[in-house]
Amino acid sequence: MDLRLIYKYKIRSDNYVSILMVMGFVIYFLFFTLEAILSLIVYALTSLFVSGVLRIIDGLNKKKNEGYIKINQILIGTIYILFSVSFLIFILSFPGVTFHLILALIAFPMIFFGFAGIIKGLIVDIYSSTQRVINIIIGFITLIICYTAFTSNENNFLFNVISLFIIIILNVLCRAALYLSEYGLSLRHLRNFKLFLYIISDYIISVDRNGNIILDKIA
Repeated sequence: MDLRLIYKYKIRSDNYVSILMVMGFVIYFLFFTLEAILSLIVYALTSLFVSGVLRIIDGLNKKKNEGYIKINQILIGTIYILFSVSFLIFILSFPGVTFHLILALIAFPMIFFGFAGIIKGLIVDIYSSTQRVINIIIGFITLIICYTAFTSNENNFLFNVISLFIIIILNVLCRAALYLSEYGLSLRHLRNFKLFLYIISDYIISVDRNGNIILDKIA
């Protein structure tokens, strides 16, 4: 298949998800202004946490020979993680932060995870058909669970937290299996999960004529 078409479909799906995220946040801000502002802070800290994890992965990459680069990346990543976790705990411990608000902060971004799974499964046809169908199904289940979390009362807080936690793990695993299927790989070999982390951390991944995985950091 022409590589230009492959990237076109990937970019198109990402654009659709981005539009949904912007529209969703605008609607959220209009009806729940305080929650929307708080969500910006929480999501920024969550992104910082993820960035810290990816920096540590980058630092542990065997292709880097300079020891000081590894130490520097791992140290910065650790600082990002500690700062983001500490500040998140501080914010969520405010008296005005209710259980329902915590559920909303977890469920709101998961809505877009659900839509992303559906959109990528429908549009990007370079992935295996099985993984595309699985991601579409998990996407719809994610939307249902998020809706339940938004509309439930505080008596069901524990049930909703467990449900959201499980669906987060399922989304990560299904998205990993989806991306890996482009290279004919699967999560039946758990070591392949590391390749998924390379994919989402700006590494170009290709397969040579001998079937070997080629990693190259995007400048």
